[in-house]
Amino acid sequence: MHRLAVDIDPIAFVRNQFNDRYPDPIQAVVLAELGGAESIVAYFQDDQRTIKETDLVLLKHIVKTYLNVRCNITEENIRKLLRVQPDMVTFVAPGDLKTLEPEPLDVDLYTKQLEDSVIELHTNEILASVLIAPDVNQIKLAGKMGFDYVELDARGLASAEDMDSEVAFLEELDNLSIAANKMGMGVNISGGIGYDNIRDIVKMEYVEDIVVGKPLFSKSLAIGFEQAVRDLIALI
Repeated sequence: MHRLAVDIDPIAFVRNQFNDRYPDPIQAVVLAELGGAESIVAYFQDDQRTIKETDLVLLKHIVKTYLNVRCNITEENIRKLLRVQPDMVTFVAPGDLKTLEPEPLDVDLYTKQLEDSVIELHTNEILASVLIAPDVNQIKLAGKMGFDYVELDARGLASAEDMDSEVAFLEELDNLSIAANKMGMGVNISGGIGYDNIRDIVKMEYVEDIVVGKPLFSKSLAIGFEQAVRDLIALI
């Protein structure tokens, strides 16, 4: 089953740049769910450039569908998220990032830390996911660590030089989603996905949450957030 997962980070980032309450990411959540979104995604960065700790508490109370919080793998972040109790935590690469988009985590570099964190999340009945590069070895390692989900980085779609390259990349993503499914993990996907190519992602049987952020936010400036969500869902 394919679900639209709305990434509210662009809205939170703009709000913080204006040092104001608006645009309000919490209001965007309400409109997104009214529009049919079935999951809300937020990136709790170490410097809180997007979602702040106070937002997390509000999100837990406001989100009626499914709350997936991305974070860098630190004890402090995990401790804060255990208090909030989102439905899922997705680990991403640590460190200061220059863009809003999280970077995939090389799970081989953080084996013990990730294994301990997965156990801690499961103990608290929170699903564990990790954003990874589209690589079969990363999927195998994630499966051995006990992750419930992997989130495939699909930004290669945006950088494909021609149609053949794009088709080849889509086939690779599809094959990796099948591999993850065989290992008992669910598959989410993000990066480079918008109104122009979401139908290609929907063709992948084992992809569940399709995460869209900036393209949705950009279109919402013209037609409103709820309608922008509805237009995207119509393509699924």
